[in-house]
Amino acid sequence: MPVLLNSFLFSEPMAHYLEYGSAVLRQIIQANKQPSQNITELVGVDANPERVKQELAKSSPLVYAGVGHGSESVYTLECTTPFLHATNPDELALMKERVVNLCSCLTATALGPALIDAGAVAYLGYKQEFWFYTGDDPGVTRAVQSPFLAEFQFVASLLQGKSTGEARQEQLKRYDEEIAYWVTGDGKNHPSAPELANILQINKSISVFLGQSTVSPSPSAGGVLAFEINPAITFGVAFASLGYIIYKTAIAK
Repeated sequence: MPVLLNSFLFSEPMAHYLEYGSAVLRQIIQANKQPSQNITELVGVDANPERVKQELAKSSPLVYAGVGHGSESVYTLECTTPFLHATNPDELALMKERVVNLCSCLTATALGPALIDAGAVAYLGYKQEFWFYTGDDPGVTRAVQSPFLAEFQFVASLLQGKSTGEARQEQLKRYDEEIAYWVTGDGKNHPSAPELANILQINKSISVFLGQSTVSPSPSAGGVLAFEINPAITFGVAFASLGYIIYKTAIAK
């Protein structure tokens, strides 16, 4: 079955700190989805290889985007279950003709190029470790959301009807906006502002886009929404815990 315009599939694992990214991804989808689009979200235990394969066959999405731990050659789903291996032709073929966005450490090293070689039309991911802040509960503050607001601007832009190239440029712009927020903007007095800006700068520098820049997965989308932080949230609070983490795990290569 050929891939379908206006069809999107998202994997949103929750274990092993993945809820930090999945929480933001869900909010971005909700804020930017259009009536013309067929959107499937696999959350928590549903974000497993068999369910993803079933939905790929059922809805034939042009876009697949997911959160997950990873390595140079492997992308995993819930509970670090391996899903895509750079050396497995059958798994790579699952992403043929699709736009693939993996919020996962290191996959741009071998897996991303392998996906393109196997027929994916575009890939977006990271060639080193993706960093994020864990000093607050998932999805609660700008601090924990900020790295993912930049990362998933790519998804927001695709849902708004932009091409892959336009979405990539808007993602890079969002990285700059998030960095500026912590350096000179309203977040500059946050106790971890320098570290947050550094996290964003690192993630931007290791972000990799491969493939075609002219693909428009949702040309009929008519909305121009963008996900924004709830202005009622305040950030100048003392943290019960302070931490940073990367989307990397010990998995088989």
